[in-house]
Amino acid sequence: MKGLAFVRRKEMSGKIVDTAIHFIFPAVFAGASLFGGYAPFAVGAVAAAGQGRRGMSALLGCASGALLFLNFSHALRTIAAAVLLYTANNAFYDLKVYQKKAFLPLLSAGLMLSVEFVYVVRAGIGEMAYCFLSMLLAALCTHCCRTVLKEEGKEEHPAASMVILLGVLMAFSAFETSSGFAPGRIVAMLAVLFMAFEQERPAAVAGALCIGFAVDLVAGNGSFLHTAVYGLSALAVRFARRGDRVRAALWFVCAVLVFSLPLYAGDGLVLLYEGLAATLCFLLVPTKVFRGKRLAGEKEAQTDEHLLLRQKLEDSAAAFRELYDSLSRVPGCAEENPSVLFDRAAERVCRGCSLCDICWEKEYQRTYTAINDATPALLKNAEAQGKDFPSYFADRCIRFPSFLTAVNSELRDYLLRGQYRKSLSDSRARAAGQYAQVSEVLLAAAGKLNEAHPALAVQPLPYQLGVALRPKKGERVSGDSMSTFETENKLCLLLSDGMGSGEEAKRESAMATRLLERFLRAGIDAPPALKTLNSALTLRAEETGSFTTVDLFLLSLQTGEGELYKYGAAPSYIKRGGTVRRVTCTCLPAGLQECSQPPEATRIRLEGGTFFVMVTDGVADATNDEWLQDLLAGWQGENPQLLVSAILADSIERTGEIDDAGVLVLYLPRTDTPEVKEI
Repeated sequence: MKGLAFVRRKEMSGKIVDTAIHFIFPAVFAGASLFGGYAPFAVGAVAAAGQGRRGMSALLGCASGALLFLNFSHALRTIAAAVLLYTANNAFYDLKVYQKKAFLPLLSAGLMLSVEFVYVVRAGIGEMAYCFLSMLLAALCTHCCRTVLKEEGKEEHPAASMVILLGVLMAFSAFETSSGFAPGRIVAMLAVLFMAFEQERPAAVAGALCIGFAVDLVAGNGSFLHTAVYGLSALAVRFARRGDRVRAALWFVCAVLVFSLPLYAGDGLVLLYEGLAATLCFLLVPTKVFRGKRLAGEKEAQTDEHLLLRQKLEDSAAAFRELYDSLSRVPGCAEENPSVLFDRAAERVCRGCSLCDICWEKEYQRTYTAINDATPALLKNAEAQGKDFPSYFADRCIRFPSFLTAVNSELRDYLLRGQYRKSLSDSRARAAGQYAQVSEVLLAAAGKLNEAHPALAVQPLPYQLGVALRPKKGERVSGDSMSTFETENKLCLLLSDGMGSGEEAKRESAMATRLLERFLRAGIDAPPALKTLNSALTLRAEETGSFTTVDLFLLSLQTGEGELYKYGAAPSYIKRGGTVRRVTCTCLPAGLQECSQPPEATRIRLEGGTFFVMVTDGVADATNDEWLQDLLAGWQGENPQLLVSAILADSIERTGEIDDAGVLVLYLPRTDTPEVKEI
């Protein structure tokens, strides 16, 4: 019961607030009288309020404001238009045409014309123009109030809120003190200043011009002074540095001062004092009330969007993982019992034989034993031979040659069915593995979203690179490919060797390099990226029969720590001073490696004065690289490109040009060496 009472009190308070809002807006808008006494904003607010409680409160507000702010004649005309609108809203609200966006604006303009028509005809053409403009403003205000204030069909748009703001500012600007000051104009200047400080230049200047024009309309003196002052002041504020409130205020005051000086003393002082008052209010209001709250809201929205995206990635990863698990739980095709060979052969040969009852009924056990003894040799040799069967069975069978022929025919079909089942099982396993790897990739991306990347004070390590590719003798292009790039403070060195040489090998290695680079640039960790690449190349290898080596080194440019991943790649070498360390792998090339196995990873830490050398097997391999280790140990230079040239020159003497060759050398200069970075 207490909860029900609380809900009722809350609903009642909400209705009271809603009724008060619909009363206050028309009352305030009645103060925004234009062209000698028209109150189009008040009429538009009554039209937008609709029928029932809201419409009645708007009608009462409009009547109160009209009697308070307008002369008696215009007050009666405004009240008459409001009464007609309230009556029309109650009469037409259940019609389909009432729901059209254009109906209420046209209704408010038409009913306002019906009230003003008699007065306008007597007054002449000038009054007709004022009446027509007032009708347009009433229709515009109806549409904007309906958009902003009503719950149903709410379509937020900045222009609608701007029109409501203009109506309020015009109402306040209509009141002046005996000395000529208008509090409403101070509020208008404050709105211009905040708009210029917060919004982009085109929107700020356009809004300032609209506010200035509205203030000039209320003044009714035919001058566009405030339009010019507000527009150019908003333009001047944009010269201040973004977020600097003090400079923005100074630029605003200077712009107002420029317009104040040529005016008469009284008008100039009024304009200047109003500008100073607005600037003082601007500086006194805490930043968090305006820009701070907006930025906090944007940050919160970005955080929510960030978390939502992360949750979607994790849910997608879980879905792919569940799909993988469901496929993994499906039992594979059961192995076919070899006894089916003899059953089918007997069906073809033994049926109708005079000894069938003896072999398969009276002597069934001996027949079964003979067939069971012959099965291992038959499956091993993939062919049935007479010597595989015991003599007591072969001698007794009067159709033994025909039986052997039938068994061999059935054996060929049996082996083909086995190969098909194995191929089907392998394809299913690879497809399931793809789902698992997609899940890993999505989880890795979700993890990246959750990581913070603070700005590091540590300067990135300087480095130099030397690279070169040499095609096989007689070929125009090298079948090797390489790529070097940076991503998230990591240096990525990638070297790939396609099977064979020439254009075909280049196509395969370039594709592997390009795909892996895209994965890494997208923020995906190396292990899932490499596993996904390996699975894709495995499926491709079924069509092309080709494979590709992958040599990937990732180095942190802050710590000097790195990871080396290899798929069938040649050894890599680390040289510091006269010491050389060789790093090898046991993985097969990508496309041949088992899809479920992660790539081999070797953690390496490099310091200043260290060379890291990556080569393809056209330069050296694990069985023929002593010369390369000797060359590196004796190298005294610090230019990696010269070292690349020396390695390629010696490789020609050692191995000839029988294969494509690629060399990639990374050098980290000593700390006392000037920073040089070449790619």
